[in-house]
Amino acid sequence: MRLFLIRHAHAGDRTASARDKFRPLTPKGHRRAEELATVLEGQGVARVLSSPATRCWQTVAPLAKALGLEVEEVDELWEGSSLDDVFALFDALGAEAVAACSHGDIIPEVVDFLARSGVPVTGRGCEKGSIWVLDHDGRQWTAATYVPKSHGQLPAALI
Repeated sequence: MRLFLIRHAHAGDRTASARDKFRPLTPKGHRRAEELATVLEGQGVARVLSSPATRCWQTVAPLAKALGLEVEEVDELWEGSSLDDVFALFDALGAEAVAACSHGDIIPEVVDFLARSGVPVTGRGCEKGSIWVLDHDGRQWTAATYVPKSHGQLPAALI
């Protein structure tokens, strides 16, 4: 399985209220969401998952539309979710390629856990609109590769 773990694109200013869940992307964020669709549409993605946050859903909506898929909202990708819940979700995904949009607290935790587990990690970061490409061979995670938002395409080694 290949998992494209995406940090949501640029959103407006964070608020201290519960309404932060509904914070939308900025025009800059919408442009990045369109770019992400272009980068990932030829990668065999069979499912598109999103945190319940509006900014995450909006980040992957253009990809889902390009692929003729629906965005599936999953609580496990929401800010503050436990690593156990996140990996339980990943374990249930099967062999298909999946794009999943989450947040700046979840993604580094996932990558750090994989690194501590001995998975080769290439690159570092978690900027808004970036992608972590995580590979699983059906038994275990085998690689984690960072693709910054400045890349207009996936590195040749990942295609």
